[in-house]
Amino acid sequence: MRKPLLTIIFVLFTCLQLTAQAPMIVPDQIEVAGVKLKLNNEAKKEVEETLDLLTRSQYHFQLKADRSNLYMHFVEEVLRREGIPDDFKYLAIQEGEFIADAVSTSNAVGFWQFKKASAQELGLRVDNLVDERKHIIASTVGATKYLKRSNFVFDNWVLSMQSYLQGLTGTQRSVSDKLYGAKSMNITGKSHWYIKKFIAHKLAFQDFVGDGRKHPEVALASYEGQGQTLRSVSQKVGVDYEEVKRFNKWLNQSRIPDDKSYPVIYPLKSGQKPVAQNNRPTNNTGTGSQPTTGKDKKNTSRPSSSSVRDRYGIKPVTGNTGVYPEIKGNLRNAYQPGAIKVNGIKAIKAGPNETLQTLSARTGVKVRRLRKFNDIGERGNVRPEKYYYLKNKRGKGKVHYHVVQPGETLWGISQDYGIKLKKLLRKNRMREVEQLKVGRVLWLRFIRPAHVPIEYSNVIVETKKPAAEDRLLNEVEPAKEKQPDIERPATKTVELSIEDEVYIEPRKKKELKPEEGEEIITHTVQPKETFFGIAKRYGVEIDDILDWNDLNVMEGLQIGQELKLVVPKKPVEEPALVMHTVQAGETLWAISRKYGVSVDQILEWNDKKDANLALGEKLKIYTTK
Repeated sequence: MRKPLLTIIFVLFTCLQLTAQAPMIVPDQIEVAGVKLKLNNEAKKEVEETLDLLTRSQYHFQLKADRSNLYMHFVEEVLRREGIPDDFKYLAIQEGEFIADAVSTSNAVGFWQFKKASAQELGLRVDNLVDERKHIIASTVGATKYLKRSNFVFDNWVLSMQSYLQGLTGTQRSVSDKLYGAKSMNITGKSHWYIKKFIAHKLAFQDFVGDGRKHPEVALASYEGQGQTLRSVSQKVGVDYEEVKRFNKWLNQSRIPDDKSYPVIYPLKSGQKPVAQNNRPTNNTGTGSQPTTGKDKKNTSRPSSSSVRDRYGIKPVTGNTGVYPEIKGNLRNAYQPGAIKVNGIKAIKAGPNETLQTLSARTGVKVRRLRKFNDIGERGNVRPEKYYYLKNKRGKGKVHYHVVQPGETLWGISQDYGIKLKKLLRKNRMREVEQLKVGRVLWLRFIRPAHVPIEYSNVIVETKKPAAEDRLLNEVEPAKEKQPDIERPATKTVELSIEDEVYIEPRKKKELKPEEGEEIITHTVQPKETFFGIAKRYGVEIDDILDWNDLNVMEGLQIGQELKLVVPKKPVEEPALVMHTVQAGETLWAISRKYGVSVDQILEWNDKKDANLALGEKLKIYTTK
């Protein structure tokens, strides 16, 4: 009798193990906040791409899940009390990643990423005493106010969610009136990316976050602190003052205001019980909630690192910040033709002291074709240790969108995704290369429709200082796979197949010091010139221009500003005289760009006192082109 029983147990265990190891499949249909969403193949692919990014690093996925579970009982209670669908708890992960003082590049702050004006409009206090955007309960109440106000218009929680990013008016302009009150929606490639990103977050975290799940060693509780000092509260709850202070960054002074309820958040470790408190205020942001015990919940176990890996097939990658560029092949021989592919296109790595001419000789690809394949201008050149395509880039990206990160340029993004620069401009309705604002959403596969305005997504500013939540989690259970101090903007990492190698290439600051064959020149900024245009003209990197001149890309350029540049020496050529006949509509600036000279030079050569031109006027141009 025992043998058949053991056989059955073994078969069941094997089936469960196989189920756990199966990768997550994006369903054809999913319900979000009471609305049935039907996903076509294109939408499913986009969700899969985001899901891959969320779950690729086992360590970061587990850390985010644990951090979310510290706060989730507060969020669930507020949503339940305010009549907001429970699914919106995953939006909190998507927005602020449950970091109290998270700050985006657009100055949105806190758990739900509010700008100051928006927060105050929703009744949150933001001043020199208190910043309720950093308070988990108060900020969640603020978010529910916005969502309820929006849903009063749409009667559709999914559209209300979309308006959380776009604003009420923006969503009204971009969606059909037929979707108001709809209980089912078709999600396609043209549907808003923010909704597809949310679907990925729900699929990634729904089995690991909320509904009574909690860390076995630590939890967060609240204690009413109205009118008290933070130090006195720390003594009453028996938690070190500095630790209490770290979890209450919403308070900008030592004493808690007495105008309304202000729950103080504090940690409980190793099975500690929350401190009982009589006559607790319940007005405004006050809450009588304590950490959920989870005794009545079906699944209270915290997923282990191995279970996450088994479920998703995750293999952590050091410093992973995205999937592009995809570099595959024999990276040790990346300097040799035929050794690697970048984004599936034949490519090569430029060696030390490399030029377009030497790269052409090594690869057999003509210089003019190298320029074409890599969008390099006539005066541009290659940079050592960078990757360059040996075949045409594609007309569209493999993914739909890219959110601009600090320091990125259009040319760099076009290289990263293997998309032609002209196509990238066209898809984003840009007539010419321009300086990018951090957080801008670039379209990579399709042309942004004319009725869809330029959008910006919050890009949370990375900080080297660990968040209070992560510090607490690592104290009670140090992460086995924690990676040392990774600065996201400074590294590019790709995930490769088993037989390939992983290469991490940090950017090194280049000094204003010419090497052999180089010289220092001074460039005077002309009207309408950009960092990108100057970098492309001289074949240098924007980052190097910024370093050499101690500049910030967000401050822009001023006409007449002088820039120091290290550029390759050019052979001395005798200037040739060209007589240019002024055409209708031409300007001196346009003529100067055409011949690669400055406006001042044209004025001097032609003894002109101003920039006025006459149709048919003859101009002397001395050029070495």
